[in-house]
Amino acid sequence: MSGGNVIQNWLKTIRLFFQTGSYLIVGGKILKILIIAFVSKVIIQVGRNLIKRMFDKQISIIPHARIDERKNNTLKSLVQSIMTYVVYFIAILIILGELGVQTTSILATAGIGGLAIGFGAQNLVKDIITGFFILFEDQYAVGDFVTIGDISGTVMEIGLRVTKIRGFKGDINIIPNGQITRVTNFSRSNSLAIIDMNISYDTDVSEAVKIMEDTANKYAEGNQDIVEKPQVLGITEFGDSKITIRAIVRTLPLKHWGVERELRKLMKEAFNKNGIAMPLPVTVVIHNNKS
Repeated sequence: MSGGNVIQNWLKTIRLFFQTGSYLIVGGKILKILIIAFVSKVIIQVGRNLIKRMFDKQISIIPHARIDERKNNTLKSLVQSIMTYVVYFIAILIILGELGVQTTSILATAGIGGLAIGFGAQNLVKDIITGFFILFEDQYAVGDFVTIGDISGTVMEIGLRVTKIRGFKGDINIIPNGQITRVTNFSRSNSLAIIDMNISYDTDVSEAVKIMEDTANKYAEGNQDIVEKPQVLGITEFGDSKITIRAIVRTLPLKHWGVERELRKLMKEAFNKNGIAMPLPVTVVIHNNKS
């Protein structure tokens, strides 16, 4: 009996909803909200494209200035981020107005700062302030290779709230600016290639050093990635079954990995050509036979 009454009440409510034309009012509000959301997305997309064109045109004036290009890309990312947040904020205010919320009185009485705190946005404020300091101090820019915490990669975007870093495997890491406390930037100064080669204890060390020097110097000739003459420092370690000889080469930023790989290959080939074999682990077993 009670179940039947509930159903009848629901049917009555639905009938009144359509008879009084309330569905037109509700449907109109939903349609307006959808239009506002759609228009906001369009404005953001068009705005981001216009900002990109403006900054790309600016950098085309000095196409060979890498530092200017990095800063240009960073500012472009920041302006796009600001524009996106502003459009979303305005759209939310308009939608709240359509729902009957008195946004003007809220802003007048609480203020934007109080509204942010009321929504628990302390972390957001921290992210934005840290983001401005990152840009003001020029800690890193778009295109730089950095390590932040345990994440290493190329800076793809610096926004008001987050920094986006692309890792070696193409993964995109999104880091809130407020969580960035330590940054290592590998793109601001020349890099150092370190090449360690191992030889056995019965190998002539002087001969091995000479081969490494000749190989490194020959490789450095005409190589634009190398900025200083290679150096063979000498013995850096006596291992259980090996002697380690180290060479270093100063390169342009981020070019040291390729130089290290190529020199290891060339030095190994030179060792093979001169009869110097790479040492193998040796285990000594002492058998005490008391009988």
